[in-house]
Amino acid sequence: MRFAALAAVACLFLSANTALGQANYRIQRASSADPVYSVSDNRESGIGADSINSFRLPQTPSQSPASAGGWVNDFAEDPDAKRILDAAAFANRVLQTVRTRPNQPAFAQQAKNMPPLSGHLLAPAEVARLRGRHVTIVMDRSGSMKTEDCAMPMSFGAFPPRTMSRWDWCLNQTVDLARQTAQVLPQGLTMVFFSGSDSVYHNVRANMIPNLFMQNSPDGGTNLVGALKRQLDDFFRAQSMGNNQPLVLAIVTDGDPDSPRALKDLIINATHKMTSANQITLTFLQVGNDSKGSNLLDELDRELTMKGASFDIFNVTPFRQVMASGLARSLVTAVQSPPIARRF
Repeated sequence: MRFAALAAVACLFLSANTALGQANYRIQRASSADPVYSVSDNRESGIGADSINSFRLPQTPSQSPASAGGWVNDFAEDPDAKRILDAAAFANRVLQTVRTRPNQPAFAQQAKNMPPLSGHLLAPAEVARLRGRHVTIVMDRSGSMKTEDCAMPMSFGAFPPRTMSRWDWCLNQTVDLARQTAQVLPQGLTMVFFSGSDSVYHNVRANMIPNLFMQNSPDGGTNLVGALKRQLDDFFRAQSMGNNQPLVLAIVTDGDPDSPRALKDLIINATHKMTSANQITLTFLQVGNDSKGSNLLDELDRELTMKGASFDIFNVTPFRQVMASGLARSLVTAVQSPPIARRF
């Protein structure tokens, strides 16, 4: 909207300047004690108290000095010039309005009070599936998450866009997830933001999430292996100390990690350390229309057990399903399907 207004202002000023530039206007001056005369004056700026000033355009063929009104018409403002000046004044008012209009608040500032853009409320039985589990959201913050390819079914603000970025959509959905699971996850969520490096936040509640997204804006690559390895190492370390709480790892990504082979080996090795099929649930929730990422995740989902994984802990939810169901329901659905033991 701001760009369109500025473009309109520029056009109006250009039209005014062009028209005035083409016109051969003069400043008419008359003194109460002198006969009427006209001078071309481009230098003097001082005007006496009894001077009369007017911008005039050249006379059209239909005009003549002897027309009705006599010499008084020489000092009247020409209609064409008046229209040009009025248009310039209007353009100036529009420009001042654009300059003084307050900026629309950032999406993260609106997210605290915004309803979910996708999905519906979970049934109590669905939410209960997460009770007693440790839920970690591993959020992709690579540069590709700025891509605007998430359809927005409802409007917000004064000028709603038709699509929104993957990042803003994930923000909205993560807030919704934290709200709906607050009763069964009293310690909150663990949030991991990763790109070239990763940042970890524990005991995250819904009201904290918008600020975390603002602090971790999208940038850099997709070093998922490093972030995921640290979370798995922490889990097995806690298991060795007697903490038997099952882990749910929800990886929200556009599906194109930097090292696919290293990711595959990491997951397979993690299953070799597991003693039961329900210790870890690893779900990839795809965001964005990236066909390359989709093919990679589907390949990982099919081949891990064939490559030697002890348990089938890996599942993928494609973008169209995540968009339709919402992040919360997609996560719960992944937990509903228990891992299957492939070999012992």
